[in-house]
Amino acid sequence: MRRLPLPLHLKPWPRLGRVAWKSVWPPLSQRALPPGTLSGEAALEALWAGGEDAARQLLADCAASLCLYPAWERHDWGMPSAPDTLSAYGGAFWSWPELIPLGALRQEAGRPNVLHAASGLVFALYVRPEQLVLVLGGTNTSHSDSQLRTLPSETRQFGADVLNVLGRLPRLFAVAAEITALVQAERARSLPDLPLTLAGHSLGGGLVQYAAGLHGLRGLAFSPTALGRAVAAPLPDTSEVVAISLDGDPIPLIGTQHLQARLVGQHWRLPLHPGVPPARHATSHGQTYLHLLAWLREQWPELPSALEIEHV
Repeated sequence: MRRLPLPLHLKPWPRLGRVAWKSVWPPLSQRALPPGTLSGEAALEALWAGGEDAARQLLADCAASLCLYPAWERHDWGMPSAPDTLSAYGGAFWSWPELIPLGALRQEAGRPNVLHAASGLVFALYVRPEQLVLVLGGTNTSHSDSQLRTLPSETRQFGADVLNVLGRLPRLFAVAAEITALVQAERARSLPDLPLTLAGHSLGGGLVQYAAGLHGLRGLAFSPTALGRAVAAPLPDTSEVVAISLDGDPIPLIGTQHLQARLVGQHWRLPLHPGVPPARHATSHGQTYLHLLAWLREQWPELPSALEIEHV
């Protein structure tokens, strides 16, 4: 058999320069915002347009969404706790039965977090005189502060994050929609005059977009994940969800450029408030409440805070 001659000098692969690489795959925080996003002054004007009562409700829903995270993460990001949320904005967190048609639930005494162990979904029911809020937890939430006990739910939540971006419908999203239907039915029987709102942060914000969109409910999605193809497909374009994120937060942009992920409803991309210290971590993803409070206090300085004064 005749051997093919090998070249004496192999040319190296062409190198993709730094500028060229960034043009092909720019950092998430620097990518073009999804169509229809309000940013900068336009986002702030939309934020302030609702008035002081709406601002107070927005802060209460944001605080309730963030208080489901474990204590160490709340401390690192400057997130409110459940007692501080109730102290600032009133209302109560309701407990849940141990068993519902979707399976067993876990809840520790004194904590709002309810865990549906089979799916990893964490949620809470926050009741105030003006509304009933179903809070859906994000990645790293569970029913306990023990890292060993939270690992199974965190694993399922992370798996849902990945499947969503890849264009699948994770079980976690389906269960969130079913929990919403159960709460909506019970509200119609027991509290017919109290409107139901959904709220959540990060993965919880993604769950809010999906469940609120399916059931035609109002939703507040704080720093939400974008919805992949399968999750977003059945949702109407007229969803009543408002997504609020911050400049520099990459989470709402993951999958929007190459994987056809999208945010449903309105999206307000707020600038970082100059009075809030930079995040201890890489991005502003966990600082939603801090910046939201600072911008709303620009208009209404007396708005209550669910954080100690040195945080704001």
